[in-house]
Amino acid sequence: MWAVSWHVYHLTHSSFMVGLVAGIRILPLIIFSMLGGVVADRYDRRIILIITQSIMALIALSISICTLSGFTSVWILILLVTLNVVPVSFNNPARQSVMTTLVPKNEFPNAASINGIQWRLSEVLGPGLAGLLIGLPMGPEKGLTLCYALNAISFSAMIYAVWIMPRRPIERTQDRMTFPMMVQLIQEGLQFVWRKPVLKGTMIVDFWATLLSGAEALLPAFAAILKLGPEGYGILAASSGLGALLAASTMAWLPPIRKQGKWVLGMIALYGLFTVLFGLSPNLSTAVLFLAATGAADMVSTVLRQTIRQLVTPDEVRGRMSATSMIFNAAGPRLGDLEAGITAKLFGERIAIVSGGIGCLIVSLFFAFKAKELAAYEHDPLPEAAA
Repeated sequence: MWAVSWHVYHLTHSSFMVGLVAGIRILPLIIFSMLGGVVADRYDRRIILIITQSIMALIALSISICTLSGFTSVWILILLVTLNVVPVSFNNPARQSVMTTLVPKNEFPNAASINGIQWRLSEVLGPGLAGLLIGLPMGPEKGLTLCYALNAISFSAMIYAVWIMPRRPIERTQDRMTFPMMVQLIQEGLQFVWRKPVLKGTMIVDFWATLLSGAEALLPAFAAILKLGPEGYGILAASSGLGALLAASTMAWLPPIRKQGKWVLGMIALYGLFTVLFGLSPNLSTAVLFLAATGAADMVSTVLRQTIRQLVTPDEVRGRMSATSMIFNAAGPRLGDLEAGITAKLFGERIAIVSGGIGCLIVSLFFAFKAKELAAYEHDPLPEAAA
């Protein structure tokens, strides 16, 4: 992900094009995600994960081969990255749904934090490694090739982990899927989400916050503003993940948080505030500090939102709920990257970042008063232990 962002900026020197790479994937994501949710609710999620991870590995390998051969352009990158959205759309609902079946419900909040640790650890190691490889003396093209090749190889770990998981009996009808049946199942999933104010609130507030304050597409240009090379870009890109990693590690060892709804909105407010401060950063040190703070705030909010969604959703509709959630979760940052790229093209990168952070603060205040069900939400952190 971070190599692609740097690669596009290296080819075009345009934050708008970096944002376009993210934004252009929204349409296939919306088209395929709900279908992916239906599939996750009807078929063996373990097999779905193995197939989709294998396809994603092949696409990563294709990007590596194109880069190594010199047969690459921004449009080829856009094509392959957009193509990758299809297996991702089937992979994510199955992966999120299977997590709840692996641990008792009373341990799920801590399990979600541990899941956040591995996710955020990748966001620390990935950008740093990408920056080091791109900055190698052999040239950025070969460094980018190594990034993409290592990415392709890394899927083998996920495939192996899923392969050794025990099979679970499928307690779902295996009637032949028809188009009307698929539409009905998708409609049922959307209606379930829409009838749950708390569930709907966690998705909408996340969408608007990330739409307005997303700044990942601007990091290559911001690194150039601070006169940083590929290594500095890697440090900058890893900062948010480092803060999130520290937050996830802390949450995994602490008792589950009470008054989850208020914490979600509070963390979104902090995310916006730290984004503003990052946009005003005069040097690498302050930029790293405030980016790490945005990552920590986002991690706390993410774990709590994920816990709320999974615990209020029955298993038979969890795949479709996860697919709907994925649309909001992915559409916000990707459209946010596109919005940030456009704003940066018109007014500059710093104004784009600061204005986005202010917008995020406004969103958190609005939902604190408007989404009363979310603001007041609290679930028993130990539903099974009490029983």
